[in-house]
Amino acid sequence: MALSKNLKNLIVLLTILFSSGCQHEFVNTNIIQLTSIKFHSSISNSFKERSKKYFATSEITNLMQGSSVTIQKIEFKKRNFYGGSTVRSKEIEILGELHYEFNLPDKQKTGMISAIVQMPSNEINPQAEISAQKQLKDELEFLLLEKLSQEYWLIES
Repeated sequence: MALSKNLKNLIVLLTILFSSGCQHEFVNTNIIQLTSIKFHSSISNSFKERSKKYFATSEITNLMQGSSVTIQKIEFKKRNFYGGSTVRSKEIEILGELHYEFNLPDKQKTGMISAIVQMPSNEINPQAEISAQKQLKDELEFLLLEKLSQEYWLIES
């Protein structure tokens, strides 16, 4: 009798513990709602599509009336690092820079965000190195968009 009462209390306690700790809606999507997103003509279509994961436009927003972001320029710079006894390329570094402007109802901020990725050089197979550089540029675009969304939340707070 006492064992079943303790077991019942234990089951209730464990159920409450697991239900409170199940992290309902653990993955929180923080899509930023703006009235407009503008891109300079030099921005690639792939970057425009990727930005939809972070920024959404809607004409009617009560909280952010007149808020917009303008992506002015995105540029990638490649540097080779040489070393060794034969002074050959040992490592490749790609620097991504994103120039932006936020126009919020009470603030206006212009700035530049940068991110760097590195990879070892592959002189034996240059085609593989070129495809790896394209993949790194795609990764850099995601990193720059992440940093841009963080910059927006810093401006908002």
